[in-house]
Amino acid sequence: MGIAAPVVKSNANNSWARIPSRHIYYYRSSQHNDRWILSFAFIFESSDPVQFAYCIPYTYGQMQSWLNELESRKYTFFHRDLLIHTVQKRRVDLITIDGSSDTFQGSKKMIFLTARVHPGESPSSHVMHGIIEFLVSKDDRAQKLRKVYCFKIIPMLNPDGVYLGNYRCSLMGHDLNRMWRGPSEWAHPSIYAVKSLLTQYDNNPQAQTVIYVDLHAHSQKPNCFLYGNVSVTAVSLLFLFKKLFKNQKKFPFPVEEKSTSRQLWLPQLLSELSEDYSLEFTQFNTDVEKAGTGRRTMGELLSCLCYTLEVSFFSYRHVDSSGNGIQHCTPYLQYKYEALGEAFCRALLNFYEADCGIREVLLKRPFKTFLPARAQKSLKKQARKMIQTVMIK
Repeated sequence: MGIAAPVVKSNANNSWARIPSRHIYYYRSSQHNDRWILSFAFIFESSDPVQFAYCIPYTYGQMQSWLNELESRKYTFFHRDLLIHTVQKRRVDLITIDGSSDTFQGSKKMIFLTARVHPGESPSSHVMHGIIEFLVSKDDRAQKLRKVYCFKIIPMLNPDGVYLGNYRCSLMGHDLNRMWRGPSEWAHPSIYAVKSLLTQYDNNPQAQTVIYVDLHAHSQKPNCFLYGNVSVTAVSLLFLFKKLFKNQKKFPFPVEEKSTSRQLWLPQLLSELSEDYSLEFTQFNTDVEKAGTGRRTMGELLSCLCYTLEVSFFSYRHVDSSGNGIQHCTPYLQYKYEALGEAFCRALLNFYEADCGIREVLLKRPFKTFLPARAQKSLKKQARKMIQTVMIK
């Protein structure tokens, strides 16, 4: 996972900084059932208070103050609405960023983004902060994005958990990212409301949802990367059909190759724009333990592409500019998380251009290489059954 360095902030240095790796120690402790222990050395230079944290914090109050400040700017394209209240009556905000006078004028394409369903994953909020600040900026690319897309954003899905200092669960002790299949309007109001809203948009012929992305943070892998879904239709089994029918110029049934390659556009485009994006960790899966997540559930219900964007709590590996192929491990700081948000927006603009046929996306790897081994094995069995059925007919 790279350099798993906690962060520190003091009165002398009012911004969060990583504790240097040379002051961090990992060891197994016999007193803790042989588990790994993280310890670090720190010199207190004065009696002033010093704060330590697992990662750079982003609080509910901080978000509310920032959204109030954004509202005060009086942007014509920025709208803030109350989607629903949490169990403890905190706001779940719905942000709309749209440069057109009518939100759904002429079947406008929509991007739907959510973050912070797991309250301890504060990096996702910093990335979302970067996304929104770029979208409301005067940058020419941001202005074009506002013209071609309507953005619907839920910056914090679990305000109660964030406020209470929970790491993964809600006030009720539930992992909200496993409640998407059957959310309770009372116990999981934010998930219930967002699922209803996404379904409503998907059924609206004037609201063409193109992409849904849920932002998270990852504690075990470095860099940032996307998880996507695997369809069990003939489209997602294309690579297997090609292998089984390699001697035929034409398949005995219709298959659309663009549908699988289109899923790879966003990862590829983001990797071209951000040095911390990892195609190596990008994956399309149907893991059982991910059932009930926003990506998996909405991927089954919606007609759009659904992803999870993961970013490391700690650091990213990248190749230096010397051309020698030497890898470095760099700690994530707040500005880098926000820069990832900007790069994500620029990738969305390039995605739009690719969708319109005015940009070509050069994919360096076929879709099947993004599938875990167990998914390939499962899909191969389903492919054989489907082929047998087709042959019988």
